[in-house]
Amino acid sequence: MCGVNKIWLYINTIRYLKPVQIRHQIWRRLSGRQRERMRSQIVGSRTRQVMPVKVMIPALDSDRAYLSRFPLEGLLKNEIEILHERHQIDLSGWEVLDASHLWNYNLHYLEFLIPLAVAYRETKNDQYFAKWCEYVGAWIEHPVKDSFEPYTISMRIPNLLICMNILQDRLRGTELERKLTGSIDHQYQYLLKTQELSLLANHYFENVKTILICSLLFGERARYREYFNKFCGQIKEQILSDGLHYERSIMYHKIILEDILRVYTALGGRDEAGKLLPVIRHMAEALASVSRGFQKTPLFNDAGDNVAKDTESLLRAVQDIAGGNIAGDTAALEESGYYKLYAGSYALLFDCGQIGPSYMGGHAHCDCLSFALSKRGKALFTNSGTYQYQGRLRQFFRSTMAHNTVMIDEREQAELWGEHRAARRISEIRHKAGEQMVAGSFRSFCGDRFKRSIRLEEDFLEITDFIAAKDKQRHCARQFFHIDADYHYIRDKEQQICVSDGSRRLAVIRIPAGSRGLIHREGDICLCAQDFGQLGKKEVLEIRTPFEKSVRIQIGIKLM
Repeated sequence: MCGVNKIWLYINTIRYLKPVQIRHQIWRRLSGRQRERMRSQIVGSRTRQVMPVKVMIPALDSDRAYLSRFPLEGLLKNEIEILHERHQIDLSGWEVLDASHLWNYNLHYLEFLIPLAVAYRETKNDQYFAKWCEYVGAWIEHPVKDSFEPYTISMRIPNLLICMNILQDRLRGTELERKLTGSIDHQYQYLLKTQELSLLANHYFENVKTILICSLLFGERARYREYFNKFCGQIKEQILSDGLHYERSIMYHKIILEDILRVYTALGGRDEAGKLLPVIRHMAEALASVSRGFQKTPLFNDAGDNVAKDTESLLRAVQDIAGGNIAGDTAALEESGYYKLYAGSYALLFDCGQIGPSYMGGHAHCDCLSFALSKRGKALFTNSGTYQYQGRLRQFFRSTMAHNTVMIDEREQAELWGEHRAARRISEIRHKAGEQMVAGSFRSFCGDRFKRSIRLEEDFLEITDFIAAKDKQRHCARQFFHIDADYHYIRDKEQQICVSDGSRRLAVIRIPAGSRGLIHREGDICLCAQDFGQLGKKEVLEIRTPFEKSVRIQIGIKLM
């Protein structure tokens, strides 16, 4: 990328930021030595009076599917599995050079300590408690740079408190409890000085959540009042009127819902806890609505199944806390731009919303007008997912061609670049729903216009696209249909392609006259990741249609 183009990327990224973000971005770049000095103050421990704070939620922290993410046999040998990567760690180093940055970042959440604590509580086998103590003691004595990132602190402190809740009878009054409490206090003091106002969004939400919990832990009444108000303010800003988180990632929606559940639990019987119940229920109903008919997390924006807690355990936790059933029958989440269609055994989720909040597009994908279709909960058509946050494939998984949508030539919908940056975006977004139909439209960052309507019947899916280029040159419209990794495409006739599971047909796609269907079985376009860190392979049908100025393309899919 030439220097001039990169300058424009920065200009078109910065212009969306809030002034507070720009100020703190500059501060972060100029304050390296100052932050190093602050980090050095964390080494060691001090003791001050703490108040009992419960953050452990049985429906989440004792869930078998969740605990299985961190195999116990490996943990006992200092082998830690995170995001499908397993590495042996040196307890005097706490940094694995062979692992990705995201892996090392997640390592310092210390989330893998929770399964050890649960295993000890359930079995009373001392090897689990001894290993838990070894990890904690070594981490306190050997801190590294990633462990001081404000986000890792914000994720780690609640995880440590969950463990302390689980192991309270064994830890009470011990030297390790004193050291651990002192370490939490120092991390908390550092977090207060380094909150992520340069990023805001989910990162700042995590900061505020953890500071609020720590203010309860250390009995700081004035700070508690200040940060409870900030927490409520962030809920008001980040949770849309339809109940979804404003970054429009179902995975991050689940993470934020868990955060609010943790704060509610930490508040105990305080009057303020009741103020959180309406948003907890609203978010749970939105989650149930978008997830209904899908066994796995629908892959829109950054999303996967092995980061947040699963939907069922979150909904159980909400029912335990808020009582009553969670409806999950909302078909139109209009502010988010998500719409649901149901017909027989099929469920369809359609996306026609903003990439996210204007000042934070770091988790956005070029997935406007994309859809996911499942049959009896099993995905049939699915987006590619999110494999990594750093690395060569990051750009592909955010690209237009990684989703069940449409593009012109090589022109992306939005100018997403770097690992988590967004410059020019989609605009003029419109969407609506009717009887068994959803429709949406937008203008891409380079000026092309797209309209799509989808009609779902019990045995038929009809997709109609209207595409208008910004110029009058000859172009190629490219429509993508990604199928689940368990299925494959068969060319049945010249203009007819089938989806098969190996023994029977599941769908028949009719290619319109004047268009050409290409089946991709190799290359980056065929990569998929339902989970972070686990790379799979799928097949993709691309329908190409040459046109000048504008074209209308109708695709009929017979569902079996």
